[in-house]
Amino acid sequence: MFLHTYDRKKAQWYLKRDLAKLLENKNGGRAIQLLFDAKGNGHREGDYMIEDRKNICVGCGGDQQLTLHHVVPEMYRQWMPLVIKSKSSRDLLLLCKHCHDAYEQKAIQLKKDCVKRFGIPLEGEGWIYLPEHRRAKKAANALIRSSDKIPLHRQKELTETILNFWQKEKISESEKSDGNTKEEAWKNILQSCSELVDHYKGPDFVEHGKKAIQILTERTEYNDKNQEIWPDLEAFIKEWRQHFLDYLQPKYLSELWTIEGDIYTR
Repeated sequence: MFLHTYDRKKAQWYLKRDLAKLLENKNGGRAIQLLFDAKGNGHREGDYMIEDRKNICVGCGGDQQLTLHHVVPEMYRQWMPLVIKSKSSRDLLLLCKHCHDAYEQKAIQLKKDCVKRFGIPLEGEGWIYLPEHRRAKKAANALIRSSDKIPLHRQKELTETILNFWQKEKISESEKSDGNTKEEAWKNILQSCSELVDHYKGPDFVEHGKKAIQILTERTEYNDKNQEIWPDLEAFIKEWRQHFLDYLQPKYLSELWTIEGDIYTR
């Protein structure tokens, strides 16, 4: 019975450590036989995870510019219980750049819906903002990138904003000039202000995905083997799987890949 489908790199890892031996069949196919007792019973016969798959985009069948797509975004997956996130290869599918970019436009809307559902912005909450740094940074970037297109009176206003900030924040006049000409000193000030940090994560900062998973795992139940399960999180994972099917409509995805496929790795 097959337990799993591995890529060449993973198979070599077992072979080099004498944890498996190489098997070959008459049709030229290859497999490895583990030389130790694997934990668990592996995947079911006929399961998607032991099916031979081609290196093609599941959306259009193309074989160029392929990338691994997380059906359930990593911003959520990384915070899930280990029994779910430890082996997420079922929800890692090959997409070409075109299909990936097209689907991501649809996925963004579902993420925005999650902002309302979980009550937290996608960028997280708990940021510390520095308004004066932000004003000076915007003014400096405007002058660096578009000074030739900005009216003279506006250039003057932006320059004053930068100099007022610099004089307030910097310790001494020598730091501004540092032996340079006025023109060189001004360029240094502009460059420094354009690179200012205008916000940072505060002590109470929380990632969007982390809070979402905390909410989705608040309700815990137990299956017939007395193992923890999280019905709300299961529904969330299936929601993303359904969304992927609905909006990408992959033409080359195996029929064995289903919304109801295994979520836990027990």
